[in-house]
Amino acid sequence: MLALACAGAIYVAVVTRGRLRDTAAVASSLLLGLAAVEGYFVLHYRTAIDTNTPGYSVSNSVLGWGPAHPGVYHHHKVDAKTGRVILDVDYTIDEHLTRKVDSAADGPTIAIGGGSNVFGSGLPDSATLPQAFADAVGRRLHVVNLAFSGYGAQHFLRILETGLHDDVLTKPRVFVLTVSPELAEQTACTLGYTLAGPSYEVIGGQVKFVGTCADQWGLPLRWLFELTSLYDLVEPRLDGRTPRQKLELYTAILSRVGQVAREKYGVPTALLYFPGPAYAQRAGTTDDEIMVRLRAAGLIVINDGLDEAAFPGQDLWIPGDGHPTAVANRAFAALLVKGLSGVVSLDP
Repeated sequence: MLALACAGAIYVAVVTRGRLRDTAAVASSLLLGLAAVEGYFVLHYRTAIDTNTPGYSVSNSVLGWGPAHPGVYHHHKVDAKTGRVILDVDYTIDEHLTRKVDSAADGPTIAIGGGSNVFGSGLPDSATLPQAFADAVGRRLHVVNLAFSGYGAQHFLRILETGLHDDVLTKPRVFVLTVSPELAEQTACTLGYTLAGPSYEVIGGQVKFVGTCADQWGLPLRWLFELTSLYDLVEPRLDGRTPRQKLELYTAILSRVGQVAREKYGVPTALLYFPGPAYAQRAGTTDDEIMVRLRAAGLIVINDGLDEAAFPGQDLWIPGDGHPTAVANRAFAALLVKGLSGVVSLDP
């Protein structure tokens, strides 16, 4: 992108005269420098090369991005330095543009949202968290995977507010969302991949949709900068908001998810909470204090509580990738069943 912009500026400098030519020459120099820096970061910090079937993630007017159409999408990932294959897997997207889950189509619905961890990045359809949960309850309930790579709490809230997936939220029983303190950076629009996604702010004490993350910046040069690898390293340091302020927005969005779920769909919301003590400490709080606040907002909070020592010789995270393995998802599903039992009926 920067290289194309640089080429365009050079072209303008060549074919024009006067002040416009001087401006284009300066712009091309700046862009060339940024392109060089971008190239350095790509070469030195990019650890893997991902390829997906075209159409796996395209522009979406409501959520920013998502699959283009139903079908099977292939994901191939290799180590950039050694060429070792890390992932080679297929993802099935159904007619509702959600990832396939084998469950009871006419049963009460449990919708599970989140990002790539819940979507099941790196895993076949049979090993995702929603599928593991459906299997854990004997496939007697209608389980829907509303997650996708890069999605966060703001995407789940937008789905509920717009009714985007109401076609699959039939007979809702409970909504589930995976959360962690570090994801406050995601809802605060400080990560480059959130550029096209929905943005929320607390206005007058209420969580309000304010457009896309790109809308709040407006400046074309800032928009161009957000498309670079350098952005993800620099932006969190330039953002004027503190971790505490970002966490406040994040918890407000989660509370709003619970409110919409109760008022519009008549169901509770459960949060599968992944502790983030380092980020919580930066925000001047603790995981326990965050969970207390979320419960006070009427949300069911389930601490993931996985003890890696309890899984000797088994990988909980895909080597070279970092997403949960099938082993981890079965454990998370068991925790989810245990946390919901006695609070929400899992009987169809």
